[in-house]
Amino acid sequence: MNTWVIAHATFGDAIRKRVLLVFLLIAFVMLTLALLLNYFTAREQSTIFKSTQLAIILIFGALISITTAVFLIPTEVERKTIYPVLAKPVQRWEFFLGKFFGGALTLGFMTGLMSLALVIVLFVLAARPPTSAADVQPAAQQALNLKDWFMRGGAEFMLVLRAVVVIYFHLLIVLSIATTLSLFLAPTVNFAVTAVIWVLGQFQDIVLNWSQQSPVLHWPVRLLSYAWPHFQDFNIMGSIIHPAAMGDFPHWPFAAGISLYGIFSAVVLMIGTLVFDRKEV
Repeated sequence: MNTWVIAHATFGDAIRKRVLLVFLLIAFVMLTLALLLNYFTAREQSTIFKSTQLAIILIFGALISITTAVFLIPTEVERKTIYPVLAKPVQRWEFFLGKFFGGALTLGFMTGLMSLALVIVLFVLAARPPTSAADVQPAAQQALNLKDWFMRGGAEFMLVLRAVVVIYFHLLIVLSIATTLSLFLAPTVNFAVTAVIWVLGQFQDIVLNWSQQSPVLHWPVRLLSYAWPHFQDFNIMGSIIHPAAMGDFPHWPFAAGISLYGIFSAVVLMIGTLVFDRKEV
């Protein structure tokens, strides 16, 4: 019970931070810029829009996740608001997990708003039939069929929903890492370290291939890769952007399977809980 009270209070504090609102505003602006792509065909416009905007949700989601997490506990310590809370019948693990769940609520809210903007724009784009440049018909023959429009829009919504579920679990891992590291590192250092972990996790195969050029680096990098989060495994973009080319890609089983990576987050949070329980604040 205490955990959810702390989570709710953390969520309220987080969404009032101006830096998060700036990130969200920039993301909204970039999302709506796709409406200016009228010189492409409907299929090209939808493909370009989904690829760029899912990447925007991922990148800005990571920025929001890290920015939220690095200040969750240090701010409480700096303001000394943590002492009245811990003086009450609140366990330290409840406080730590409450802060994490508050960050998760904030992340879910921000990601949901960006995803909603994406879905709205995709519904607008779905009003145009997916024709190629060679199949363009006169305007008089392009009457809007509401049933077809909603069928296309509904299909796009389901694809985006699957992608957002995977992205959200992806970002929760980033949040858990940054929250735990906030017990050891200053916010600015934590931001840089977590960002490096996230970026390297996106290109782990490239880093491993690069390390093969040096026998000295290869084995340490390979050993480190077993403990490093494999963020590249969350890449579902191809099957969302080109669903026809991917055939019967198991979107939901993939999303369910990749969510099991939450075990990594659970281990990281367990470490953070143990450290915070013994840490002097």
